[in-house]
Amino acid sequence: MFRGIGRMVVGVSDQDEALAFYRDVLGFEVLHDSDDEGFRYLHMGVPGQPQTGIWLMPGAAEHDRPLLVLFTDDLTGILESLERHGVETWGATATSLHFRDCAGNILVASVPS
Repeated sequence: MFRGIGRMVVGVSDQDEALAFYRDVLGFEVLHDSDDEGFRYLHMGVPGQPQTGIWLMPGAAEHDRPLLVLFTDDLTGILESLERHGVETWGATATSLHFRDCAGNILVASVPS
């Protein structure tokens, strides 16, 4: 039926702040950034994966449960980078850790099994 996931919407209170967080802290790249009659369409993605990404749109953050899982082969490096940027982390195990983006959304960094 389906062959992949395209994009998901992440609610943020400040798109410029979210752009900086996802680009400068998480290493995402801007895939699309345009304004249409005062509404900004900001699409970010992991480098090398232009068909998959997130839309950073004005809206409420998901504070109660994880919104997004990001796969990595270097969990230690991710943890060090997040700490260097002052991002609070919790629940770290050998295979995953939790953290919040600048809007308060809960994200999980995980080593794929």
